Amino acid sequence: MAGGNFYDRADEPALLYVVRHEQLDALKVGVVTQGSRALRLGAHTRRGWTTELTLDFTSGHQALQAERAVVRFLRDCGATDLLPQGEMPQGGYTETVARAALVDLDRDLLVDLARAAGRIVRKAACPINRFFRDVGEVAASLKAMIDAGKKEDAREPLLELLGALMEFEARLDEAWGEGWGKV
Repeated sequence: MAGGNFYDRADEPALLYVVRHEQLDALKVGVVTQGSRALRLGAHTRRGWTTELTLDFTSGHQALQAERAVVRFLRDCGATDLLPQGEMPQGGYTETVARAALVDLDRDLLVDLARAAGRIVRKAACPINRFFRDVGEVAASLKAMIDAGKKEDAREPLLELLGALMEFEARLDEAWGEGWGKV
């Protein structure tokens, strides 16, 4: 990655990008920190790549998660041809798809895949999503305790869970006004 090691700066705001090289019939998805955006995309542009999409993320971890999901999906579907490393002196050849037309991968499809991955990663990282995932795990553990005949052992954690849910409801009332969830 141009401008330093991405992994050392993955806590910083970042973006996921899609670039296309028409003459090479290649597409690429990549990540870069916001601070290195112009340098990285400029390196691609100087080598004939066109930027097709950029998606902002609050952290590089999220951008990297979306990039990995897109690349994994493409490889799992059979889009396994990479550009040779020599065609990508600016780096990033492992996230390319060479001979994209042979697998019917075009700019629009890759942009749609990147947008979908970005949307899912952002939603999954949302604090309210994490809260409900944690509540679900606690509830499943409590149910397992009850099913195993340990009702008394489950009593205190269950009361703590109920307290947390009531606190959550109170905070939602504060933020959105009472009656926010009433139909």
